Amino acid sequence: MRRYGIKRLGAGWVVALGMLLFALAAVTAHAQGHVHTQVHIQAPDRVGVGMPFLVRFSGPEDFQSVSLRWLDNDLGLVATKGEQGREAAVLLGVDLETPPGTYRLTGTVSTAEGQHVFAHDVLVHVREFPEQRLRVSREMVSPDASLMPRIEQERRAARAALERVTPMRYWEQPFVRPVQGSVSSAFGLRRFFNDQPRAPHRGVDLRGAEGTSVRAFSNGEVVLAGDHYFAGRSIYIDHGLGVVTQYIHLSEILVQEGDRVVAGQVIGKVGATGRVTGPHLHFGLSVLGMWVDPLPLLE
Repeated sequence: MRRYGIKRLGAGWVVALGMLLFALAAVTAHAQGHVHTQVHIQAPDRVGVGMPFLVRFSGPEDFQSVSLRWLDNDLGLVATKGEQGREAAVLLGVDLETPPGTYRLTGTVSTAEGQHVFAHDVLVHVREFPEQRLRVSREMVSPDASLMPRIEQERRAARAALERVTPMRYWEQPFVRPVQGSVSSAFGLRRFFNDQPRAPHRGVDLRGAEGTSVRAFSNGEVVLAGDHYFAGRSIYIDHGLGVVTQYIHLSEILVQEGDRVVAGQVIGKVGATGRVTGPHLHFGLSVLGMWVDPLPLLE
């Protein structure tokens, strides 16, 4: 167990912050008088490039909220009633382009006694990703110049959806695998289309016959739905607190922008629209605008 200093504003604090994979740790506060409070924090010590991870907070009835900072992103969490006392949770991640190294998760826990700051170092380590070479039609690698305004407009709309940070948390566990088929293309593959290098694969391709039902990863709001040049028929769902999922290459879209969906709801059908070599679902998970590997949350 590694120990970290935590300083209560105006008083002394000590916190033990977890072992790998969310080992339980406790922040013990001694406020004025005889009040005794415990806020438990679960967080990893080590994650791979492109990986998501959960951070959980739990405490007594006077636990109110958490503000935290991770990789230059700020988030505020409101504690809600749990099985015992109150709790808060956040899904964070490490982008594929984040250099390996040690990064600090910092924040402030608010209770009825006051505010208490914490810091936890997370080691981001290298992951190796293989290459993938695919053959597609020429226009899907080098589109005609007349199509570029459309492609740019769709890119901007997708980026706006992925960068949403709704202050409410809609998602709940367990998360739902959108299609039960096995993985045909893993996250992070270094991709070449017709021998031309392109961006790494920023999602996972799940096998499925055309027309197979596609289900929502968790509760959320549909923030973008349409037929895009490269992605084909596409859906983006905002799950709150910077978590957005992407479902592309669909044959059918069964929801509209603004719809609220629940975990497991059928939102579309597997297809082969856009830049593809056959029917499948490309499923992407963005956390605070960073693409991360969704599979660790599904298996």
